[in-house]
Amino acid sequence: MKSVSIYTLTRNQNISCVQKLERQMSGRRYFLKVREWELDSMKAFVKELEAHMDKVYALRFFYSFQIPRLGKEFDLLQIREDQIVNVELKSGVVSDEALRKQLIQNRYYLAVQGKTIRSYTYISSQNRLVRLTNHDRIVDSDWMQLCGELEEGGRDYEGDVEELFRAELYLISPLTEPEKFLNKEYFLTAQQRDIERQILKRIRTERSGAYWFTGLPGTGKTLLLYDIAMKLSRKQKVCMIHCGEGRKDWNLLHERLRRVEYLADSEIGPECSLEAYAAILVDEAHLLSSETGELLAKISSGCPVIFSGDCENVISTAELDQNRDQLQKAMPGVQMFRMTNRIRTNAELSIFIQNLMHLVRGKGKRMYPHVSVGYANDDGEAGKLLNGYLTQGYRYFEENDGISEDVDRLVVLLDDRYFYDETGYLRSEDRSVRRLFHRLNQAKEELAFVVKENEAVYAVLLGLLQAI
Repeated sequence: MKSVSIYTLTRNQNISCVQKLERQMSGRRYFLKVREWELDSMKAFVKELEAHMDKVYALRFFYSFQIPRLGKEFDLLQIREDQIVNVELKSGVVSDEALRKQLIQNRYYLAVQGKTIRSYTYISSQNRLVRLTNHDRIVDSDWMQLCGELEEGGRDYEGDVEELFRAELYLISPLTEPEKFLNKEYFLTAQQRDIERQILKRIRTERSGAYWFTGLPGTGKTLLLYDIAMKLSRKQKVCMIHCGEGRKDWNLLHERLRRVEYLADSEIGPECSLEAYAAILVDEAHLLSSETGELLAKISSGCPVIFSGDCENVISTAELDQNRDQLQKAMPGVQMFRMTNRIRTNAELSIFIQNLMHLVRGKGKRMYPHVSVGYANDDGEAGKLLNGYLTQGYRYFEENDGISEDVDRLVVLLDDRYFYDETGYLRSEDRSVRRLFHRLNQAKEELAFVVKENEAVYAVLLGLLQAI
């Protein structure tokens, strides 16, 4: 999406022409629905600029830009070599506190560019211009200051704005980046906020119930779960249950979140008293044992229990542990949520992994420049190919180790255990596909496969990489 001349966009013409013109100038893939009040506010804004500066027609802004997959939108962004000017447009009266919160949040998202940020809001019904100060206060501003800043900052950025703002830059992990989480240096996506709002509303009224949100790895489930825990623990103690292998990353959170107590799922049993907590939250619930799950299901009738787990719908049911389905059936009133906005892992790798797991999905056929594959005829060749990737900075995890950290570059080994069944699902003789799926989703930027003595799977991988 390219920047546009808002002077050109605000010349008198019908709204249909405005939408066609906007798409032509910005190169947007779809027609933007421009509302009359929005256009009127921008016209009033441009009129004020013309009264205070020359060459308004030369100003370029990214108009109504939304960060992909995050749902975060900006009205007007001027992006130059040394600074960014953000102007939000309002037609009706808005409280200064609401204006302040929006501009602070905007600044957070813009800060990844490492430029000076100027933040303004224009309320057309009041003909009022305000700005956010360096001390996070809202003050009335004069037009000459804004006009002066719009002429500073060097040359305009002329590229695609989406290349500057990648969604994965904004998702933090409470476990691997605890300081950022504890300092609240993050914001939830629109989808995360909506799920949180629904869960907290029901908990406040019923003080019980089971809640389960799922999504592919990288959709921000753990961040959402911890944010809910932070809110619920302001006045009462809550319990956070971690499934799977323990992590040293928990330690700092253990020390700082005083009203959140932590347990591993292996510590949960009939003798473990959980009724004293105001709520119980379960991370990586797809790894729960059936016994622990049944115990938590019973507790949910008198205490809210919130489960967060990976979605595994691209894996053959024959490869899955059936515990989760049985657990959900044991909680007839469970409220289910599906998180769909994949943030942490880039879209290319996500689509490839899904197509690899289930061939007939055929989702998002495309080229995969960040996926590579090699073939080995024996253990010796496999070892050399793996070492070749290791010298390039890839990580290789032994199959049975419990490490679940994200890595920039990941290489995996596929041997002759793997095959595709008649329905197009990837299977294995020892039902290890589920473990493989979660391992693949640890890759953030590059993914490589070494296929050993398995020509059928190798041929499939090569076919997927051709995008035909």
